[in-house]
Amino acid sequence: MLSLNTFGLPFFLGLGRLARLIRQLNHSAAQLLCFQEIQQNSYLSLLKRGLTAYTYHAFERNRFAPKGGLYIAGRVPLQRSEFIPYQNRGRMVSLGVADWALNKGVLLSTIAVGARRVIVMNTHLHANYSGDWAPDGSYSKIQRDQTRHLATLVNAQAADALVIVCGDFNFPRGAFLYDELLRETDLRDPLADDTRPTYRPFLPSARKWAIPIDFVLVRLPARADILLQADIQHIQDAQRARPYQRFLTDHNALTLQVTWRD
Repeated sequence: MLSLNTFGLPFFLGLGRLARLIRQLNHSAAQLLCFQEIQQNSYLSLLKRGLTAYTYHAFERNRFAPKGGLYIAGRVPLQRSEFIPYQNRGRMVSLGVADWALNKGVLLSTIAVGARRVIVMNTHLHANYSGDWAPDGSYSKIQRDQTRHLATLVNAQAADALVIVCGDFNFPRGAFLYDELLRETDLRDPLADDTRPTYRPFLPSARKWAIPIDFVLVRLPARADILLQADIQHIQDAQRARPYQRFLTDHNALTLQVTWRD
């Protein structure tokens, strides 16, 4: 599978770039694509037309954009899909108005691979505009409520299911939110020792934000011999001549390969 924040800006600002990104990812070997920041309903038809190699699609339409800005495309059948909103969406009158408007939450899809049930949770948490992940920070409090809600959803899944949680978490490894989520859910991070950034700010003044804030986390079923192999992939349009023309999104993609013997 591949997880990516697409930087799909609203008001058609991401239209051409998103179309090029979709054409490129349509040739991906991934069985599942999990997207964040699809911020306009008109992009939904673009995704379905462009991802011709992916038969199955999951999202929940809202007034202006799919809920949470979340989208899943699969080469394998998505047996059940639902969107679960976070109870704490932040505040409308704040810097996080875009997060509030997107109805941040979790897009959950169930697939079957052989005899194994796989639960995929695609999510995008509230942004932390202050960059302060201390427990008493105003944005950290919103993120903590959302992280606890996410942990409850993970723990509610059957013990024999393979659970994958992916997306843009908007907090880095080492933050108390990261440690708390892993501790309360038995999720593991196959890239835990990887310090490469997943967010790639394109403005020089924002270089300090080049940190890992996107994750792909896995809860293994009991008594299962499962191999995890994850990586960080830089997505760009290599056919373009100039660096700014190669730009497709401000995040790196995360890939995960899961292998087991039935």
